Amino acid sequence: MTQPESHSARPPLWLASAAVVVAWAALYDIGVWFVQFANQPVHPDFRIFYVAAEAGLRYGWSRIYDLPTLRSLSTSFPAGQTDITPQLPFIHPPLLAWLIAPLTALPLPVAYALWCAVLLGALIWVWYVAAPYSGLRKLSLLLLALAIWPVLDAFYFGQPSTLQLALVAGAWWLCMKDRPLAAGAALALATGLKPHTVILLPLALAASGRYRVFLGWAAGCALLAVAFALTLGSSGISSWWQALVYGQSDPGQSLYTLAYVFGTGPATYALEALQGAAALVIAWRRRSDLNVVFAVGIVGSVAFAFHLHDYDYIELLLAAWLVLRSAPPLWHRLWLLAGIGALMAIALAQPIPQLVWDLGWLAILGAGVYGRRTEPSAVSVQAGL
Repeated sequence: MTQPESHSARPPLWLASAAVVVAWAALYDIGVWFVQFANQPVHPDFRIFYVAAEAGLRYGWSRIYDLPTLRSLSTSFPAGQTDITPQLPFIHPPLLAWLIAPLTALPLPVAYALWCAVLLGALIWVWYVAAPYSGLRKLSLLLLALAIWPVLDAFYFGQPSTLQLALVAGAWWLCMKDRPLAAGAALALATGLKPHTVILLPLALAASGRYRVFLGWAAGCALLAVAFALTLGSSGISSWWQALVYGQSDPGQSLYTLAYVFGTGPATYALEALQGAAALVIAWRRRSDLNVVFAVGIVGSVAFAFHLHDYDYIELLLAAWLVLRSAPPLWHRLWLLAGIGALMAIALAQPIPQLVWDLGWLAILGAGVYGRRTEPSAVSVQAGL
């Protein structure tokens, strides 16, 4: 006679309930993406990436920031999708246009769908290598990631945020494997995609004594800078600078920063710099824990940024997963749970809860070393990394 299944094999009720909730929320977000794709397969940000890549392939990479060129290449787009304004130019480093370039052989909707599939694969890889736990608890973290607003927004606009997240996770994984120079190279590529969302991470690694990672990052950034300069030329660099200035004139570029509260000016810059400095001090203080060093570098970069959008906050996913690997106490985990609400408030264009939560998390990360970890850091400061 078959014995009944032991109740101990079942997940706790709270875990099963949470998994059901986030599963439905993830399905909702996925459904929203498909509906939006069916209604509007040409999306605002990705079309700009697409025509910038086309401009580079057709007219030379020095033209990827030239507004007349981008406008001429977008004339065949549907009504309402053809105007590329000074406030909505291509402002990313050339690396993104290089990555999009092979997709320009495909129609724009197909290229967009394929690009989003790549971004989804990047997010799943980050979850696979960096998320803690196993079984249903680990799966719930992936479903939760797919359910939060900034992730949906990143996929909707085709932003390379999850690709950058994968490169940062790759840097962490390479550090764990004691390959600091390769980790620095991965971090340099992440910086080459969107510098402002990871800018303090290499400095946090240096502050923690992991100098070879920092040197690998610096060397990688130097090579990218040379490649950018050679392909853009003086005219392309000048156009890029003008695009950055024009883009930053849009108040929406700083909506999710402290400028929302204090306005653009010295007070805001001073507070952002203070949070960045605090992150580096915390990285030095918590230098024995690689997970926390990476987390505080990410949180510090977001708090330090003067140019930020809601989808940029998905970098905090990796920070949270890494901190959970170091087995924080219950009160710390409850703060991470509260962060979900702060992220969802962004959907209502209410950044204040997120700004307060970021500051609170920096304070918590600096509060002290925990007495227990799920796994030791594979890279020690004594090894000179």
